[in-house]
Amino acid sequence: MDRKIILLVDDDFDDAEFFKWAMKGTEEAFAIKFVDSGDAALRLLSELDSLPDLILLDAGMPKMNGWELLNIIKQDLKFGNVPVIMMATSNALKGIDEANALGAVAYIVKPSDFSELQSIMKQLCIGVQTDLKSTLESLHSNLPENIFPFN
Repeated sequence: MDRKIILLVDDDFDDAEFFKWAMKGTEEAFAIKFVDSGDAALRLLSELDSLPDLILLDAGMPKMNGWELLNIIKQDLKFGNVPVIMMATSNALKGIDEANALGAVAYIVKPSDFSELQSIMKQLCIGVQTDLKSTLESLHSNLPENIFPFN
């Protein structure tokens, strides 16, 4: 069975570790690739034999921020159809609207509670295997302050 690939782009090593721990137990079905910058993400995307099934993208990174990277990804014919979820610590409407306008499938406010993060990640894994859009809508119903799916 081919494992699904989730690409996590986040400059905060601690956040990346929390995401990896939250996915513990999914290693048989998922490979999580981690890079700490937009430049590294673009390099990895061009080197991978198969595209990721989902990209989790931190909004606030130095040099190339998440918004700039999202814009580049969505304009590239090779990567443009990969679903991207923008992540940030803020639920500011400006960020949510920008993620939507740039083509993200959702915006997630990073939870501070590990069990909540674990639950979100497990649901996203199920969504990647089945129907990501429905999964995001279900997550929004349960966590309306944290999950913002787009059409």
